[in-house]
Amino acid sequence: MQRFLLHSIRLLTLLLLVTANAHAQFWNKKKPDLLPDEEAFTVTAQIVDQELKVFWTIAPDYYMYRDQFSTVSSNPDARFGPIDFPAGQIENDEIFGEVVVYFYNVELIAPVTSLPTDTNSIQLELKGQGCNKPIGVCYPPISRFVTVEFDPAMTTNDNSVASNSSASNDAARPALDPSENQDESNTSFWQYVLVAFFAGIGLSFTPCVLPMIPILLGVIAGQNNPSKLRAGWLASCYVAGTIVVYAIAGWVAGLSGTQLQAYFQNPVAIAVICTLLLALAAALFGAFRLELPSSIQTRISGTKVSTRSVSITTFLLGVISSLVVGACVSPVLFLSIGAAIKQGDPVLGAAIMSALALGMGLLLILVGFGAAWILPKAGAWMKHVQVLFGFMVLGVAIYIASFLAFIPALLLWAALLLWIGFYLWQISKELEHALFASAFKALALAILLWGGLSLIGASRGGEDVLNPLSEVMLGSGTAANDKVPFKTVTTLSATKTLLAQAKQSGQPTLVDFYADWCLDCKRMAKSTFREPEVHTALADWQLIEVDVTDTNQDSEELKQFFDVFGPPATLFIRADGTEAQNLRQYGYLDKQTFLTLVNQVD
Repeated sequence: MQRFLLHSIRLLTLLLLVTANAHAQFWNKKKPDLLPDEEAFTVTAQIVDQELKVFWTIAPDYYMYRDQFSTVSSNPDARFGPIDFPAGQIENDEIFGEVVVYFYNVELIAPVTSLPTDTNSIQLELKGQGCNKPIGVCYPPISRFVTVEFDPAMTTNDNSVASNSSASNDAARPALDPSENQDESNTSFWQYVLVAFFAGIGLSFTPCVLPMIPILLGVIAGQNNPSKLRAGWLASCYVAGTIVVYAIAGWVAGLSGTQLQAYFQNPVAIAVICTLLLALAAALFGAFRLELPSSIQTRISGTKVSTRSVSITTFLLGVISSLVVGACVSPVLFLSIGAAIKQGDPVLGAAIMSALALGMGLLLILVGFGAAWILPKAGAWMKHVQVLFGFMVLGVAIYIASFLAFIPALLLWAALLLWIGFYLWQISKELEHALFASAFKALALAILLWGGLSLIGASRGGEDVLNPLSEVMLGSGTAANDKVPFKTVTTLSATKTLLAQAKQSGQPTLVDFYADWCLDCKRMAKSTFREPEVHTALADWQLIEVDVTDTNQDSEELKQFFDVFGPPATLFIRADGTEAQNLRQYGYLDKQTFLTLVNQVD
């Protein structure tokens, strides 16, 4: 069985080495359904400041040829200068060779040389041609007829467009600024993998991953002073378990094109994960030892408890740990896997997630190879370290459980902080060195104070452990401390209506993705969005709160429309209806960071 496990790891490594070729092979298997041309390529136009602006919106995985764009007016008195094309991307086309193309969105600008004086509208024929990149299918040349209204006496006003397309195109998705639009398809396969690997290294120092170190050391310590090679092998088995689970998850996400976040939103899934965390914490507190029952180990090894069964036990512990860690760092996972979801590429998804898991496990592998030096020095103090890691695991459990609206998170944090404070106080009494004892007492008192303040905050309805007295400080009687007046929407049609209203009135728009189970969303609602300075800064804005609490068709349509993976996401849309893509943010934003972003919207 040990040889089988070794071969499995070698096979996984081999798969990662050949993903470049597999990646090319899978391009032709991604998302075989082609969109109708009217959905793949939509267009609007307007006349502003003596310029004709044509906005082509291009669906993901599609592109359009620069040299195939043209504009023809049905009125001979309406004439325009040459089109000013923005910089595009070089694509090696099978038919035309190297050509300049545009992915996602493009704005074409042509100067207005003359307009008719006997009417306030003109009909334009906007021509173009595009292709689907993954499948390699090109559409015939297309034409869109639009009617552009203008003021003959003053053409500097923003003029709305009526298209012969469906009414929904009047409220098309916010176009990206072409100068900010980056073609993700030109990002190297290995760039995605390397970024995921280094992101995993960063995650290895978070409270989600660090508690796994004493679990791994406990397995190694049970091997009676193993060699450095043996300890490193067990650590590698542990990390291999996480890599296998992450690779499967990435493959499924890329193949199905769906977000894995929905699985972690399920209360049953959260309950299972929290139960596993409580079991891990109990093991760290010394309630039991994490290992397979000896009867199962004997069946696996075929004879008696052996190094083979220990390797498999360690591998399975890695599998379990990956589920727990995955729920804890899920926001980073969803961002990492986003490219594979958008491209519908299972190989890319598996490679990204495997690299992320390897990055997170690198520290564990190094600890494993260094266990021969670490473990001999371990003494009674190691039990205290294990208990402290147990407290950390409980903190992770509270963090995940707080996604559920009915969980009194701050009350649980208060109980945990008080427990930690009393424990540290007891440790300080056992220390003989006066300086260390004083330091532990000071730390214990600080944590006890924090726990007491959290208890007070919980009694006033607070939820943020980092700012437990937020409810007390803000109060509840003044309008200035109320949440900014968002208009909550749960459907795409309602969202498009508000976006169209904002564009017509020349208002910038803030789009905030929110969910009841999203802890950072609730933190922003309780803090940032109740600050008087934020109220003032957003006084003239259209404020849209997209509620995706329920995972259903409406919420998926909203996320796809804005190309958002999930909450918390903050989008800034200019008065002309284009999104400031470089300002898009995921995660919690404090007051200062939020105001800085608002002030950058022109």
